[in-house]
Amino acid sequence: MFQERKEYRKNFNAIGQLNVGGETLQFNCYDVSVKGAMIELLPGQLLATVDDFEKLLFEDRRAEVFIEELMLAGEVSIVWVREERGRILMGLEFESVVHNAEKLWLKRRGYRKSEPFTAELFIDKDRLHVEGINRSTKGLCVKMLVQHPSVKVNAPVKLQIKEFGLIALGKVVWVAAADEATLVGLQIISIG
Repeated sequence: MFQERKEYRKNFNAIGQLNVGGETLQFNCYDVSVKGAMIELLPGQLLATVDDFEKLLFEDRRAEVFIEELMLAGEVSIVWVREERGRILMGLEFESVVHNAEKLWLKRRGYRKSEPFTAELFIDKDRLHVEGINRSTKGLCVKMLVQHPSVKVNAPVKLQIKEFGLIALGKVVWVAAADEATLVGLQIISIG
């Protein structure tokens, strides 16, 4: 069976980025098919060994991938991970990918986890309750049901997310009107 699958795979050398477990890792891609790829990962700070990846896979097999030469970005499922001759090899299965996605990846500047949460923003002397849309290590997107005059670009903000035990200082990066709500992009400057 492996030999049959090998015929449908293309040997291809490309460099890419994999965002998994909150860390963006560099990789070399050697073997690509329509449904997935085999990659060699360069160790990161948090995920540095096969053991680290195996522990992570018990919790979550999802990751995001970007391969510039293929102009491909999207979600993948990690099928397997193993060590071979001192290298960390990983098998990925494409779940939802976008082609010609270089600009999309650059605009987003990395991975954002879509997960609802509640937060409190302190702007000037006002406390605002907001709903979280998504988050990354550098910022988050929140939804406000009521427009507030102090919420404007570059406004300093203190935020508190009890679910994550997070208290941080940040600033408003963008504000956009949405369906009967206001979306706000926040950059985290320091965690305290």
